[in-house]
Amino acid sequence: MLKNMGLNADYISKVVVSLSLALMFSFGCLLPVKNVSAATPPPSAQSYYMDTVDTATLYDMGYQKGRADYKKAGTQKSMVILDFGGQPSPTSLSLFGMPDATLTQVGAAVEAYSRGYWKGTASDSLSTVHLIVGTNNSFTVTYEGGQNFANMIDDINSHNNTNSYADQVEVDGGNDMEPGYDPVSTTTEWVKGYDSVNSYSLYNYGSADGCFHTNVNSGTTNYSCNNGWTYKDIQYISWGAGPAWPLPEIYDNSGDMAEQWQNIAKYSAVTAAKPMQFSASLTQYGACTNTGCHSELDNTPDEGWNQLYNELYSDSKTKAATNYPMLSTDIRWH
Repeated sequence: MLKNMGLNADYISKVVVSLSLALMFSFGCLLPVKNVSAATPPPSAQSYYMDTVDTATLYDMGYQKGRADYKKAGTQKSMVILDFGGQPSPTSLSLFGMPDATLTQVGAAVEAYSRGYWKGTASDSLSTVHLIVGTNNSFTVTYEGGQNFANMIDDINSHNNTNSYADQVEVDGGNDMEPGYDPVSTTTEWVKGYDSVNSYSLYNYGSADGCFHTNVNSGTTNYSCNNGWTYKDIQYISWGAGPAWPLPEIYDNSGDMAEQWQNIAKYSAVTAAKPMQFSASLTQYGACTNTGCHSELDNTPDEGWNQLYNELYSDSKTKAATNYPMLSTDIRWH
């Protein structure tokens, strides 16, 4: 495995994807990377806003996910976000409605989930889960915090590699980065801190608050978003930075969020010459169901995935992104 050699498989994949998409865009054609015959949403995985780092609880969560995959026909591949809240300090995470936890505690909890999944899959040695260990850009957002978070991800993977859990559990960092949460300057510093020591990818599962969404732009204008952010800033934290991958929130029934991300992808392809590839779509239908939400922000997983796929497919400058598999995940409160 690439990660056993100390390499970042996602980073290598990202380089290959970028080169392939650039060639497609440059020559106005689609290279035979993947044949997409129809926009069929994949099964959605359940992600969580976490309120605990209890290792027994996390083991059971992983085990139940592993058993569910084991019982399904064929090989399963899914992406699960475990969001542990913001960073009150560079060495802690806030959880949701519970006392803060140290990064060490969070790391141990994720290791327990990994072991649980590995055990739960039993004789199914091919199904995999891609864990995104998440925070957000609120509370204390610093360069040091990004470094510490990346070191935690490295430590989790070192443990999983040693115990063979990495054969079926891929672990990367994640951040729910939203313009309304924090100024762009400090959020960018956090990403740079993560990038300075990382060996694994960073998934931005945030929003593009206030960004221009009407699909009429040419991809050359750096439009403004909320709180002083711009297309360029969101492109950087989602794709421009070395470890960054986009995993956008597609919550709204109107499709505006999908349009925002399609426009940012077009800006990335045209102005930054870095065509984006989307790893998955994120919805919050589960959270809306168990605690309620705005009536216009309750896309189902299939609705969110279809909105993003259709927007990307609708424009020649972003259509190539649909030649790669895009997963679906839906978040709820634990």
